Amino acid sequence: MAASSASTTTDTAGSITSGNLASTNPYYLHPSDNPGALITPVLLRGDNYSEWAVEFWNSLQAKQKIGFLDGTIQKPTTNPDLARWTSTNSMIVGWMRTSIDPQVRSTVSHVADASKLWESLKQRFSVKNSVRKHLVEDEITNCKQNGQTVLEYFGRLSKLWEEQQTFRSITPCTCDAATDLDKEREDAKIHKFLFGLDGVRFGSIRSLIIDEDPLPDLNIVYSRVIRAEQHLNNMRSVDVKQDAIGFSVKSDSTVPASSPSVSATPYRNRDANRSCTHCKRTGHEASECFLLHGYPEWFLEQQRSRGTSGPSNRGRGGRLSTSGGRGRGRATSAAAVNTAPTSTTTSDQISALINLLQTQQNQLSVDRLSGPFYEDPDWSR
Repeated sequence: MAASSASTTTDTAGSITSGNLASTNPYYLHPSDNPGALITPVLLRGDNYSEWAVEFWNSLQAKQKIGFLDGTIQKPTTNPDLARWTSTNSMIVGWMRTSIDPQVRSTVSHVADASKLWESLKQRFSVKNSVRKHLVEDEITNCKQNGQTVLEYFGRLSKLWEEQQTFRSITPCTCDAATDLDKEREDAKIHKFLFGLDGVRFGSIRSLIIDEDPLPDLNIVYSRVIRAEQHLNNMRSVDVKQDAIGFSVKSDSTVPASSPSVSATPYRNRDANRSCTHCKRTGHEASECFLLHGYPEWFLEQQRSRGTSGPSNRGRGGRLSTSGGRGRGRATSAAAVNTAPTSTTTSDQISALINLLQTQQNQLSVDRLSGPFYEDPDWSR
């Protein structure tokens, strides 16, 4: 069947496929359209009729075929319009049944008219009763963020607002007060959204917005809260990094610097090419010689941990000296600490200790000690 070349062309089924009216005529069907296509991402499961109805209605509105649902496009009685209407109506029925969950679809009777099928689904699954209306309003009142992201919280609230809208059958107001009524309803949503946020995190931004008169639009309020959430998340990330660095520094500082296991001193790094001019041994120089400068504290602690007696020197006559060579008294100080008086020390013992310290001080004033030195096997390594 052919039409004038200035208007449109039709196929054998009577549906308009091309021409000047293809983008506006409700009978137009694209060659890729088929009854099994899913035109909405939401499937009707039975308990989500409001969400499904909004999505399906919007999809048909984009295809300029709402008249087949609300009944404004009546079924023609003669061709070619009858053939066109039948083809488009069958396509919409197929889209509608495909968008129903298979388990629910098995309980839905086949209806050939798209508008009658739409009304049948509405009467069956649309729960318009006072009980559900009260439950939805109660859920909106008790809807809180409770640690969720702002996106998740606002999404839950928006779905409840959409379902609440389906229970309102009041005819839209077109008078001069319509703008004021819309603003009042939007302000109520803004208050609900703001006071459902977590007060600890969003108390400041909530106070700033509430104090504004008039209140900004809901979308602007949502955008400002999202920015505040991003700022808080960035601050939290910085705090976590600083805490991790502080913990690492604190852990490193707990290792005692004087511990024998970590005491990396130049005395322990022996070099066979170096020799000492004082003791004539290899592995160190005179500036590092224990016999000349005294034994360090870490060396004495190492000897005590091994259960061996500290190094000592023998002076003239073979007498055992408690001084650590020609050093400056590090071994002497350690010996003094080891012989410190306890709570049971008598006055005679204290006097003997004082005499011992004075004797050691006199020995330190001697310029040079002669005689063989005590050779410590650990030191020579």
